[in-house]
Amino acid sequence: MFKLKLVIGLMGIGVALFAQEPLHHPKKTFIASDGRLYIQKQLPVFIWMSTSTDNESEKYRLESEVTYRYSNPMYFDTEGYNTVRSPSAVDTATHRVVYPKRDIIFEVYADSESPVTEVDFGEGVLYEESGKLHLGSGTLITLTAQDKLSGVENILFSINGAAYQPYREPIPINEEKEYTLKYYSVDNVGNVEPVHEQILIFDRTPPVSALEIDKDRYENIISGRSKIILHSEDKGTGTKSILYSIDSGNEIEYRIPIRATNFTQDEHTIAFYAVDKVGNREQIQTFTFYVDKTPPTIIEEIIGKSFFTSGKEFSSGKTRLKLTSFDNKAGVKEIRYSVNEGEYELYDKPVFLTQASGVLRILSYAVDNVNNRSNSQIANEKTSIPYIDLTGPQLSRTFRGPQFKTRDTLFINNKTLVQLTGADTESGLNRIEYSLNGIDPSDYSEPFNVENEGYSVVDYTGFDNVDNTSSDSFGFKVDNTGPKISHTFGASSINRINGLDVYPAHVVLFLAAADAVVGFKKMDYTLNNGPAKELTGMIKDLPKGTNQMVITAYDHLGNTQNYELEFIIE
Repeated sequence: MFKLKLVIGLMGIGVALFAQEPLHHPKKTFIASDGRLYIQKQLPVFIWMSTSTDNESEKYRLESEVTYRYSNPMYFDTEGYNTVRSPSAVDTATHRVVYPKRDIIFEVYADSESPVTEVDFGEGVLYEESGKLHLGSGTLITLTAQDKLSGVENILFSINGAAYQPYREPIPINEEKEYTLKYYSVDNVGNVEPVHEQILIFDRTPPVSALEIDKDRYENIISGRSKIILHSEDKGTGTKSILYSIDSGNEIEYRIPIRATNFTQDEHTIAFYAVDKVGNREQIQTFTFYVDKTPPTIIEEIIGKSFFTSGKEFSSGKTRLKLTSFDNKAGVKEIRYSVNEGEYELYDKPVFLTQASGVLRILSYAVDNVNNRSNSQIANEKTSIPYIDLTGPQLSRTFRGPQFKTRDTLFINNKTLVQLTGADTESGLNRIEYSLNGIDPSDYSEPFNVENEGYSVVDYTGFDNVDNTSSDSFGFKVDNTGPKISHTFGASSINRINGLDVYPAHVVLFLAAADAVVGFKKMDYTLNNGPAKELTGMIKDLPKGTNQMVITAYDHLGNTQNYELEFIIE
C-alpha cells in the first residue's frame, strides 16, 4: 500500500533571558489536544511528501513548477482556517476514485494575532493619579489572558526590574511602597503581546483626622457661635472623605464647618473618621461636648446709704455698687460696668459711687467662659435694679392649607404653608431662624412650602432682644401624589372595534382607587362630557355606543389623579 505523509517545515529562532526585558519567543507550530495544527502565520511553509508514517522514512520536499515564485516556500494568507488540497479522493482499499468526486483536504490554522492579557487587583480599591495606580488593602494581582486561535502558552511578568517569570498564581502585595509591574502573554505559536507596564503604589495606612473648635471653647464647653472643624491627613493617596454623626444619628459627609447654633443647649457627642482614596478607613474617634447658649445672669445691687428728696437720689459717698453674676454651665469669666457713660471697667469687688450729683446711670454686663455675653443692664434715675430677662421666646407653628394626621404623623402637600411664630413677654421677639432637613439655617420671614415628597424635619430657634433662645423641631411627611385608579368590567369583552373593547348592554363597571400614603377619600367621574358625579357604587345602565369616561380620585390631602377610559356598549 502506498502511503503519503505530509510534513510542514518551519524556521525558528532561539531563546534568551534578560532582566526586565521580555523573553525571546520563537515563531513556531503547535498541535492542539484536538489534533489541529497551528502555525505562526509569518513563518515560511515547505511541503514534504513521504510514503510512510515512520518519522525516519525518506521524505521529499515538493516544489511547485507552475507557482514556483509563490510556493517555495509558501505563506498562508488567511488568519485562522487554511487548507492544503488534492483533487479527486481515492479509496484507500480499492485505489479507485471516489464518486461523487471530492477533494482531499489537509487543515492548517494560521495564527498571527497575539494574546490579550488583563489584570485584576482583587478587593483593593483603585485610585489613579498621574498615571500611577494606588491600591489599598486586599490587593492580589491576578493576570488572565485569552487567545483567539492557538491558545495561550504563557503569561509572563516582572516586578521592579526582576527577570520575567511565568505567572502561575495570584501575586500578593504586602509592603507599602511603589512597584513597577510589567506583563505580557505569548501564544502557542510564538505570537508575543506588547509589554504592558503599570506603576503601582500600595497603601494600607488609614488617614488620621482631628477635631478643632473655631471660636469659643472652655474645656469641653462651646458656645452657639462656635464651629466644629474636622481635619484629616493621609500620607498615601490622600483623604477621600470625612464622615461624622451627631448623637448616634445618620452618618454625614463632612464638607463645611459644623455650626453649634444648630444644636440644642445640651451635651452632645460627635463621632468621626476619615477614609482615603483607596478605602483605608480610620478607627472612629469621638468628642463629647456641651453647647452653652445662655449668657450669664447679672444682678445690680446698691448697698450702703442713700437719700431721696424731691424725687431724686443722692449718694452719701459711702454707697457702693455690687454686681453679682452666675452662669448655667461654663462659668462667669468677667463682669464689666460703666457709670454715667464712662469707660467700662473690670469689676472685682463693690465699687463706691463718688460721681457728682445728678442722675446715676449704671451699665453692666457679664461674660461667661465661652463668651456668651449678657446685655447691659440700665439703672433708672433711682438706681433701681432692672428687670432680668432669662427666658427665650415661646415658639409655635401652624400649617395653612391641606393637612392630614394619622397616628403620630402629619401629612401635607406642596400647597401647604408652614408658618412659624414666636412671642416674648419680656424683652420681646427679635427673630426666628429655621433649618429644613439639616440645611444651613436662614431667617424666617414668611410662611413657606416644601416641594419634595418624603419625610422632612424643621429645626427652628427663636431669639429675643437679649439673645435668649428657645429651640424646637417638628417633622411631617410631604405627599403630592394622588390615588392610583383601576377599573374592572363585570363581564368580558365580546368584541374589539377600532382598538376599543366592546361589552354587552348589561355590563356593569367597577372603579377602585388606592393611596398608599394618606389614603383614598373619594372619586368622581364624567361620562361623555356630562356633569361630574360622585362614585357611590358600581356604574350600570351604560349608554349604547362609544363611551368616554374621565375619572378623578382624591386622597385625604386633596391630591388628585385622573384616569381616562374609552369603550363601546353593544
